[in-house]
Amino acid sequence: MPRFFLHIDDGAQRIEDEEGSDLPDLAAAREEALSAARQLWAAAILRQQDIGARRFLIAGDDGNVTHVVKMDDALPQNLLHRLRAI
Repeated sequence: MPRFFLHIDDGAQRIEDEEGSDLPDLAAAREEALSAARQLWAAAILRQQDIGARRFLIAGDDGNVTHVVKMDDALPQNLLHRLRAI
């Protein structure tokens, strides 16, 4: 089973996923990133923080980033539209 690393990047700083996760494929790694993003959003909302500029960089065993998941990708589209209208 391949190992994927979900690094968090905000453009200025990167938090490296040192352990990684054994997941069946890139689709499962993307779902893992979306789930983690939802948890991070929940905590950020409680602290009244906007983490929309952050993103997950999904890398394989070779260290190459193969996919990017934006934090906003984890939120329902109707919520994003309402937030942008404020």
